[in-house]
Amino acid sequence: MVELFRGRKWDLVGLRNYWFAISLITILVGAYFFIHNGIATARREHRGGVLFVLSHGLNLGIDFTSGGQLTYQVEKPFSAREMTPALAAIRSDVERLGITAEIQISGSALGPKNQILLRTKTTRPEAMSEEIQDQGRRILEAFRARYPGAELVSTEMVGPVIREELVTNAIAAVAIGMILVLLWIMIRYDFKFAVCAIIALIHDVLVVVGAFAILYKEVNSPFVAVVLTVVGFSVHDTVVIFDRIRENLKLRKGATFGETTNISLLETMARSVNTVLTVLFTTFALYLLGGHTLRDFALGLIIGITSGAYSSIFNASQLLVVWKQREERKRKPAGARPAPAPRRVEAPTPRAIPAPAAPAKQEQQPSLVGAAAPPISGSAPGRSKAKAHKKKAKRKRRY
Repeated sequence: MVELFRGRKWDLVGLRNYWFAISLITILVGAYFFIHNGIATARREHRGGVLFVLSHGLNLGIDFTSGGQLTYQVEKPFSAREMTPALAAIRSDVERLGITAEIQISGSALGPKNQILLRTKTTRPEAMSEEIQDQGRRILEAFRARYPGAELVSTEMVGPVIREELVTNAIAAVAIGMILVLLWIMIRYDFKFAVCAIIALIHDVLVVVGAFAILYKEVNSPFVAVVLTVVGFSVHDTVVIFDRIRENLKLRKGATFGETTNISLLETMARSVNTVLTVLFTTFALYLLGGHTLRDFALGLIIGITSGAYSSIFNASQLLVVWKQREERKRKPAGARPAPAPRRVEAPTPRAIPAPAAPAKQEQQPSLVGAAAPPISGSAPGRSKAKAHKKKAKRKRRY
């Protein structure tokens, strides 16, 4: 994988608008299904209001809605081989009754009996007690047809107070996690780095929520664990890229921030892809072989980890480049215009200048009696010095 990205000159920063468009379209599609689910629930329950629509955009499970917990006991113990077929048979019986429930089989290896736990979802909060009792009676009849001697051991209810507490704790857990990430990156790097990392984390959370709204998967307490895991994984990859950007800023003093970021992304691309693939391999195995109870949890991890890798490379660092470029433009004085490019002036073509005419040869005057004869040109002292100087200059150039 390292060889795939080595020596590449891809302009990832130059295509940042396309990366932003992909993220925006994904979030908008998820938001559409989220609102659509909330409106459908409001019409089905004859309720109204914006808060009700927003609070029912997801398929909330028993942890976030009113419901009950029913515990049954059967005489025949389940062996290790019988656990999976028995769970599938019980789930089919409950679904045939039109009851939404989470099913678990538990029991003691020392005792002869095993317990079946069901967490049912109610549709009438105002008549929750009567509905749960009716569910318990109908499920007991179905169990006795399959397992003679089955008994209803206990009945518990999850009321609106517990539901509100769970919702508040879930939101607080995600918010506290993001605030701690913001503070740590702000101390370790810079405020701009921290803000861009938090925006990428919000992007990942919205993608996971939108995917569960599109698929209409049930949302319970494991969903909160999925969101927190995705936040931790995404910020881990983002910090690695930020660290490489900071190192290259010191090594490449003459390059722009965009060029430095692009080089840093290409240098860390192989590491990011390898890390994501190793995690996705194990998560896919968990999704395929983990059973019904872990399938939604594994699906959330697959979507969130993929989104986290994308946002670290194509969102967090690209937002940082946009921020830096705006700062550079603001530093220029107000009203200052860029200096015009120097105009290229072509030199005039030289014209042929005629050579000066040779002076007319004057007639030689007759020498006067007693005048000194002119010196011989070859023995003139001035010319001999000039020749010596030229020879000396030639020797200097030669050596």
